[in-house]
Amino acid sequence: MAGESVTARRVAAAGAMAGALFTLGAVVVADRATPAEECVDDGVIRVATGDDVSVGGARRALISGWRDTPVLLIEISRVADFKHDEMMAAAQSDPCQTYDLLIIDSASTPEFAAAGLLSEIRPEDIPSGLVRQASESGQWDGKQYALPFALDVGLLYRRDERVPESWDELWQAARVARVDFPHGGYLAQLADYEGQTVGLLELLRADGAAVVDDDGEIVLGRPPNNQRALNALLRMRQGQRDQTLGDSWSDKEAESLAAFAEGGAGYLRHWPYADLQLISGGRVPFHVSKLPGPATLGGSNLAITARSNKYDRVLKFVKFLLRPDNQQALFACGGYAPVVEAAYEDVRVCPREAEDGTAVVPSEKDLRELATAIKDSLPTAARPKLEHYTQFSEVFRQCVTKYVHSAEDPTLDDIQMIADRLEAAKLGRTERSEPCG
Repeated sequence: MAGESVTARRVAAAGAMAGALFTLGAVVVADRATPAEECVDDGVIRVATGDDVSVGGARRALISGWRDTPVLLIEISRVADFKHDEMMAAAQSDPCQTYDLLIIDSASTPEFAAAGLLSEIRPEDIPSGLVRQASESGQWDGKQYALPFALDVGLLYRRDERVPESWDELWQAARVARVDFPHGGYLAQLADYEGQTVGLLELLRADGAAVVDDDGEIVLGRPPNNQRALNALLRMRQGQRDQTLGDSWSDKEAESLAAFAEGGAGYLRHWPYADLQLISGGRVPFHVSKLPGPATLGGSNLAITARSNKYDRVLKFVKFLLRPDNQQALFACGGYAPVVEAAYEDVRVCPREAEDGTAVVPSEKDLRELATAIKDSLPTAARPKLEHYTQFSEVFRQCVTKYVHSAEDPTLDDIQMIADRLEAAKLGRTERSEPCG
């Protein structure tokens, strides 16, 4: 998608949306009215989200169990960049809010909140028992603007029974594995989209390099982060040259998962939902564990739009989605990592059988292994929380990949240049020329 304008991406996203409307319950869709005072409440909760990546459409199945207020589920795109642009455009431009509830990436929550597009969740409306890291992802400027829906955290899928105890051990094993696997020893999602930002952050942190601190300050250029970042870039360059990283630079989630499932890679970095995808396919034996270092925290949040006049009704629907039994079902049947603590304590096999009767159902042992991997990853998992995260993300991946693929090895001066560009992006400033050009 590199080189596409924001407008073009929005048009593409809108086209995808038009073909993916799922009506849940009796719905009458009213025409849009222009003046805000003419907005009509037709009783329908409109929910905007990305594609359902769960096994067997578990998310849609859960939402279809809601019997109170009619819900219109609008699936925009599974590509984070497209989804973000369409939701932002609608939230900014339509006086009669197109959507009442956004299921947005956790990294986008600060941007939407800072722009005044989300309703604050009243303190008394925040459910108890939420996973701390998930709940905090919905906070901005000391207030709660979204409640978590599903966690995401980078995990390691491997064929080897042995769990790597360090990144050095994992890299060594991946270099050996690349000889036997055509798609690479270690596959990450490093194509040019938001997943690349996630993967590069993890590879930098593998060498101990911090990019953004807990206060939102860019610390990449400060010692010792600058030297650690340089070491990480040199490791990535080596992994590119010797094919340890294989097809990572062209893969997104679907491609890397398919390559691993077909026996084409030794190790795979992926999200929790990949576990059930691999099990249900039944094609290849594997194990799952935490990465041998800090992972990137992801996930989706439930955000009530600021212009919606249905706060109480939408909140009731949100709390239905966050019920421990529903979160447990999303986990067991769809692979979504729960955001409530109770769902990790009460792990049960999915009660629904596959429609065609051929898919393999994850066992309780499978689910407990996945739950353990997720829980073990959370204490050190992180994601930059920035008002202008989109600009940060684009500049970050453009600059890092420039030096990974450059003809000459990068230097500490190059690390400082990346840090300077990130500092500008963090403030919402963008370069007219190519970043780090």
